[in-house]
Amino acid sequence: MRRLKTAVWFIKPRNTVIRHGEPIPYPQGEKVLSGATVALIVGKTASRIRPEAAADYIAGYALANEVSLPEESFYRPAIKAKCRDGFCPLGEMAPLSDVDNLTIITEINGREADHWNTADLQRSAAQLLSALSEFATLNPGDAILLGTPQNRVALRPGDRVRILAKGLPALENPVVAEDEFARHQTFTWPLSATGTLFALGLNYADHASELAFTPPKEPLVFIKAPNTFTEHHQTSVRPNNVEYMHYEAELVVVIGKTARKVSEAESHGVCGRLHRL
Repeated sequence: MRRLKTAVWFIKPRNTVIRHGEPIPYPQGEKVLSGATVALIVGKTASRIRPEAAADYIAGYALANEVSLPEESFYRPAIKAKCRDGFCPLGEMAPLSDVDNLTIITEINGREADHWNTADLQRSAAQLLSALSEFATLNPGDAILLGTPQNRVALRPGDRVRILAKGLPALENPVVAEDEFARHQTFTWPLSATGTLFALGLNYADHASELAFTPPKEPLVFIKAPNTFTEHHQTSVRPNNVEYMHYEAELVVVIGKTARKVSEAESHGVCGRLHRL
């Protein structure tokens, strides 16, 4: 096979990105392919970086699924094939130092369907970051998918596709028919966009009674600082020398617009979404 002089780039826009556990929509009448790969996560602003300096600009790596309809041309990647909603599941990042010899496994419904090794890629992660930063400034949080093998795995509605690689958190997503997608859809927001998180104490009747405490007329309000936040599938740290760590399942109301002195009757116009903690 003739080696290309430069990488063939395409873009997976924000509408394609979903997280671990979220459904991949399957458009009716189409063939959908799973492309297990690794995403390089940029750690700091990078412009015209040499390959030997690339490691300083990499925050870590995550598993990714470059879902696509079959391409008609690798030189002119089709927007319709690559950029559909939910066509880029992205896993949790881990601070690996080297992914140049990493076996990536795809499982469908618990059985291995494919595996390949990043050593087969024509360009390393460092070379790709260098090549892309030559003409496009990269910012913290940007992701570069390192590539997929030519023979990818066909998906069907009802499948569960799981991607595995040593040292990286697994990435698993169900495949759902597009016309059913709205019923499965969830809404998330980045922790960096979260404002103040107000919490209520003794607002649950049984909790107050367990403590032999009369619930106050006004809720006891306290604040959870930004450093306490973790996202789905991230780790909560238990402090040393702590015998018991308490947790509570909560429902969160996300504010949708500026609110002050809002009556109970007006509150539904202020709430954006409900989320579970």
